[in-house]
Amino acid sequence: MTARASTDPSARPAAAPTIDGRLNRSVVTRKKIIDALTALVYEGCLAPTAEQVATKADVGLRTVFRHFEDMDSLYREMGSDLDAVVMPVINTRLEGATWRDKLHHSIELRATLYDRVAAMHLATQVHRHESGLLDRNCRRLVELQRERLRSMLARTPAADGAVFEALDAVLSIEVWIRLRREQGLTGAQARGVMRLAAERILGLAGP
Repeated sequence: MTARASTDPSARPAAAPTIDGRLNRSVVTRKKIIDALTALVYEGCLAPTAEQVATKADVGLRTVFRHFEDMDSLYREMGSDLDAVVMPVINTRLEGATWRDKLHHSIELRATLYDRVAAMHLATQVHRHESGLLDRNCRRLVELQRERLRSMLARTPAADGAVFEALDAVLSIEVWIRLRREQGLTGAQARGVMRLAAERILGLAGP
């Protein structure tokens, strides 16, 4: 009896589709929750509550916490999405015959990226003090941008010291957000300001 039961194929294969179906629904629901959080952030709600996320995702509050241990884990997931957008831009090969040409290309890439991720960046800043992982991710992205800039400026007078720090600061997303939001500049105007500031700073470093 036992031997026949262990080799009898009846009923066993039917369980796989059920499990697969549950997994698929779980993946879809999880994505709905993450998308809801991201949508709320882009709508200007930088610190959505679990209730707001549940309503936006059209799921129950218990469903949110069935998929995410707490809101911090949900924000960490959003931070991973931010990484996925930022890293390809950071790793883009810069075009130009000279390092100044490459710097201008870098400013164009940053401007396009900053407009895409400004809301997510602000939301991350709101919550980074609550999450060691978010804080480390923010610091890592800043350091990667600094390394890229330092590599671009290698063997130039602007590679180190106060000139480098000033250039790194004016090309930051924080300055971009200030130009676009607080000062109300268009994207083209903000790019022009960044280029002007970079050129003025580089002028202090000499040719």
